[in-house]
Parts: sequence; structure tokens; C-alpha cells
Amino acid sequence: MKKLFWKVLVLFSLLITLSCTQQTTSISEFTSISEFNISISPATDLTISQGGSESITLTVERRNFDQPIMLSLEGAPNGITLSATSVEGNEKTKQLTISVSSSVPVGTYNMEIRASGGEITRTANITVTVVTPGLANSPWPMFRGDPQHTGRSKYIGSQVANVKWYYQTNNRIFYSSPAIGPDGTIYIGSDDGNLYAINPNGTLKWKYTTIIPITSSPAIGSDGTIYVGSCDYLCALTPNGSLKWKYTTDSLIFISSPAIGSDGTIYVGSEDGNLYAINPNGTLKWKYTTDGFIHSSPAIGSDGTIYVGSHDGNLYAINPNGTLKWKYTTGYPIWSSPAIGSDGTIYVGSWDKNLYAINPNGSLKWKYPTGDEITSSPAIGSDGTIYVGSVDGNLYALNPDGTLKWKYNTYAAIQSSPAIGSDGSIYFGSYSLVFESGYFYCLNPSGTLKWKTSIGSSGTYYGTYSSPAIGADGTVYIGALDGRLYAIGD
Repeated sequence: MKKLFWKVLVLFSLLITLSCTQQTTSISEFTSISEFNISISPATDLTISQGGSESITLTVERRNFDQPIMLSLEGAPNGITLSATSVEGNEKTKQLTISVSSSVPVGTYNMEIRASGGEITRTANITVTVVTPGLANSPWPMFRGDPQHTGRSKYIGSQVANVKWYYQTNNRIFYSSPAIGPDGTIYIGSDDGNLYAINPNGTLKWKYTTIIPITSSPAIGSDGTIYVGSCDYLCALTPNGSLKWKYTTDSLIFISSPAIGSDGTIYVGSEDGNLYAINPNGTLKWKYTTDGFIHSSPAIGSDGTIYVGSHDGNLYAINPNGTLKWKYTTGYPIWSSPAIGSDGTIYVGSWDKNLYAINPNGSLKWKYPTGDEITSSPAIGSDGTIYVGSVDGNLYALNPDGTLKWKYNTYAAIQSSPAIGSDGSIYFGSYSLVFESGYFYCLNPSGTLKWKTSIGSSGTYYGTYSSPAIGADGTVYIGALDGRLYAIGD
């Protein structure tokens, strides 16, 4: 019996030893396997304008693999290229740039990044949507709604004074005005130094932090890039809120808001007195020097002429190559941003209290006197009526010949620039440093009040300097001096 017991014990020990040996062999074989995998961030679906580029990060997860890895872009049409062809053996991440030449047709292209090393090949799918350069196709992609600064929307704005929601920032929203992306995201700057991206339901999507207050208004490119001025630089942000590039000017970008040309060029003014033309990749195209700082936001004519006011009292017309076409002197600072009519007439306000109508050749068509400075930017209705606010508290409606159609008195100052719904309703705000309230107004085309609602009461500042934007669903967005972005609608 004892012999049988010992035989069984020996046999059991042999089985355990054999099992452990096999496991050790299996583990040894596993740890000696050489392989790698790849992934792409932050996104595999890219939108790139013709002549533009986009950066991505390739991450390599290595397992006992220290050989170089060769890269190629498979399935790409002629004109779409990858910046790097290899990843060194010690690299775990690689910054890649996908570039699209201006000759690539508009469309969506499915391709893959192929990584090959030794006998191993890995792929990562990527989709590139190629769009024409210029402004985003959205309800309100920039300050004043379009490159001509008409302030006119193709949507009917809110018919009721109902605050749907508000988003509270950590300081006042001063001159920055909302822009709306193709997906309905609302972008606006605050004096707390952040550019905010707010979802249509009023929740925070993301925020990008700069070092000083943002008083410039954002503009959105056709590829989704968001451009905004802060401090002494123009920022270009990706749709997910990361920095793409920034261009440094010689002084603050204060109030002046970027405009985007049909070729993707970004125009913005600075307190250094220069109007800058920046390429979509963040390099300088040219700059034009005026004799005063520029708070006015540039407008772009149908022929590519750029119009901008300066603190030196001149309205400048600049050719697309950066040379002077003409300038018109008002004699007083111009903070107002020009608006361009369908006939090419340029409308702009001045600190001399006048609204000017300037012919396309730079000669005076007419001017209309108000009771105080005009820093508000004019809007142009579909019938040619010009609407502009004045610090005297009135919103003026002027006929195309320069005669008064009507005026509406808010009994407070107006620096907000009006927006016009497709039904002709006019939206704008006022502010007061005395009265403990500020109002946001909606007027009928006849000049009568449709509704008004109190906004911006902060205890120190009352009302708004910001200008409204109209969304596709009719919601009207406005920033206010209490630091809130308001959404007004049904």
C-alpha cells in the first residue's frame, strides 16, 4: 500500500513539473514576440481646405520592437500628402501633417496610413473631407455675420423675449460677440481670458485659456478652424479647442475681429496700427500700416478689397495684394466696422458723430449726423435700409439716399451692432453706467418695439456692448456685461 502511495505521489510531482515547464516555455515565447500597433489622435475624420493642412499624432505601441517603421498614405488622390515617411526605432509618437494642395477636388476621401516594419504591417483608417477655403457655411460664422458685415441673417430670429438659458463666464463679456459653427456650437470671448465653445443646449463644450481678456470676436473657417485675437496674437484653434498656431503682432488685438477671405486669408487689425493678412498656415502674407491703432474690424468686398477704419480718422480700402487703393478722411477716430451694400457703397460710423456712405471709388456719397459718437457698426437690410446705433441712445434707420426713415430712443448708449432677421426684425442691445439695468431689443421694421428684455445687470456694468448672432432655429445669442452669454428664443 505504501509503495502504491509513493508511486502516485511521484507521478503527481512529474505532472506538476511538466506543467510548470510548459507554462514557463509559453511565457518565454510570449515575451519574445516582437510586434507593434498604431493609433491616430485626436481624430480620424479631418476637414481640410484646399491649400491647407492638418496635424495629427501617430502613436506607436511597441512590444520588443525597436526597428524603424516606414509610413505611407494609401488610397490618397494626387495632391494629398503625408509629411513623414518613417518612425525611428526609439519613437513612440510622431507628429504628422496631412497637406491638401489647392488642385484637389472638393470631396471626401477614405484612405489609410500604412506602417511597415520588418514583416509586420499595421494600418489606421483616416477620412479627409476637402472643402473650399474661406468662411464656414454656418448661420453666423463671424462678427456681423458675413465678410461684407451686412448683419443680415437668412433666418427669422426670436419673436419672444424668452431667455432659454444663459452661460456664466468669470468676468464681463465686453466687445466680443458670438459666432455660430455649422453644428450650432456658439463661440464667444470673455474678459476672464477664455474663448468659450458652448453647445446649443447651453452646456460647456470646451474653453481655451489665453493670458488676457478676449474682446475680439471669433471667426470660423470652412475647415472648422476658429480664429480669434487675444493679447498680441491671432490664435487659430481646432474644432476641439486645441491650439493650431498663433501669429504674434506688435501690439494688442483689441476689439478688431478677424475676417476670412475667399482664399482663406485671415485679416485682422492691431493696436500697432497694422492691418494684417495671415495665410491659413499662420504665416504673414502682408501687413499695411496706418497712422493709428486699429479697433475696427475689416470687411471684404466682392472684388477682394479690404475695408477697415483706423484711429487716425481714415477709412482705408486695401487691395488684396496689400497696397493702398484709397483712403477717406473723417478727421476723427473710426472704431466702427464698415458694412458693404449690394451696390458697393461702404457705410461706416465715426467719432465725429456721423454715419458715412462712401462710394466704391472713395468719394463721399452722403453723411448723416447723429447726436454722439458712433462706434456701433451698421447693418444693411434686404431693402437697402441702413441701421446703426449711436452713443446718443438712438438706433437710426436710414434710407439708401441718406435720409432718416425712423429712429428709436433707448435712453441709454448703444455700441452694440444690430442684427437683422429674415423677416426684417432688428436686434441690438444698449448699456448704461448709471441705471441698474440694460436691455436687449427687438424692433419691427417700422421702428416700433416688438419686445425687450433686461440683460447684463452686474452691479457695476449694465447691459451690453456685444452684438447679437442669429441661429438656424431662430435663437438669438448675445453676450453681456454681467459675463453671461444669453440664448433668447422659444
